[in-house]
Amino acid sequence: MARGFAAAGLVVFIAAVPVRAAPDAQAGVRYLGSNPIGPLAVARGGILKAPGDRACRSWGPVGSRWRELDVFGRIAGDVTIKRREYYEVSRCDELEVRRVNGRKGAGVFVDARATYRAPRVESWQPGADAMSALESVARDHQRAIKNVNPALHVPFAKRVLFFEWSATGERYAVVGGPSLIVLTSKAGRWEIAYEQEPEKMRSQDEGYKPLVITDMNADGRPEIVVHHQEEAGEWYGDFTLSLQANGKWQEVGAGIFGSTA
Repeated sequence: MARGFAAAGLVVFIAAVPVRAAPDAQAGVRYLGSNPIGPLAVARGGILKAPGDRACRSWGPVGSRWRELDVFGRIAGDVTIKRREYYEVSRCDELEVRRVNGRKGAGVFVDARATYRAPRVESWQPGADAMSALESVARDHQRAIKNVNPALHVPFAKRVLFFEWSATGERYAVVGGPSLIVLTSKAGRWEIAYEQEPEKMRSQDEGYKPLVITDMNADGRPEIVVHHQEEAGEWYGDFTLSLQANGKWQEVGAGIFGSTA
């Protein structure tokens, strides 16, 4: 699926133990995105990949069980697939879920048959000076992007997600809005680790929204699931950023997108 077409919440922690593996190891660990609900990514042998074009017609059969994750990758509750509806524009089945237990999470789901372990990741909050400096960096980098919906205003504090990756102690800020910026906090300074601008430099305050931080392929490094809307929201869907061994963030495109067409 083309890049760019590749859409957070209070939760109850249910289980700290991994789910037992699916009978078919070749299937890997499958993830569904939230808006529209459909294939997001698959992890096989420690490698995270896009699901492929056919996945949106086969993943998530009616009755299958999935576990919804919270913003830090912990299990919020279980759902089952209630209904599949074919959408002609994307030529994909969009899924509808029914909650079985727990509470609503961040809208990212992992196959309940697969082995999945929540990562050690925590929230953190920078001080006032660091927050002001972060907002200034984001403003400078997003200034050139045309706001196609000026009536929509999302405060900066609600467009940024902070997390600390416990395995390394690295502290991150993920800034959404007109563009996507991933930064690290080092010795009181912000360093940009990844940046994605909209293709036509046209966006709005809900153009990019970080949804979930987790470790999808169990390699000890974080993934960031992001919801993206093109321009005023004509095309939308979720995609994943995966931190590689070389320290670079790599985009993994989703297997489904939505449209207002």
